Amino acid sequence: MTETPTAPAVEGAVQDPQANTLAIVGLVLAFVVPPIGIIVSAIAASKAGKAGLDSKLTKWGLSLSIIFTVLYLVLVGLGVWAALSVPTTM
Repeated sequence: MTETPTAPAVEGAVQDPQANTLAIVGLVLAFVVPPIGIIVSAIAASKAGKAGLDSKLTKWGLSLSIIFTVLYLVLVGLGVWAALSVPTTM
């Protein structure tokens, strides 16, 4: 019997297109609606982690979402503080 040669196996991780799409959506949402960007980026990071991938796009989306959410909360807090500290004249 003769053995037929087989093609060598390709090593490497195959990118999950759904995780990559979620990473892009999470990055966009980081600028538009940061709290939702945190959720979508976290889901994308989970999917990429299960696939054995290291998605820098997901990390950027998650970190920017967190930063912008904190900045938003600080600005809202300053606005509430400024509104409450205005003296009322009656």
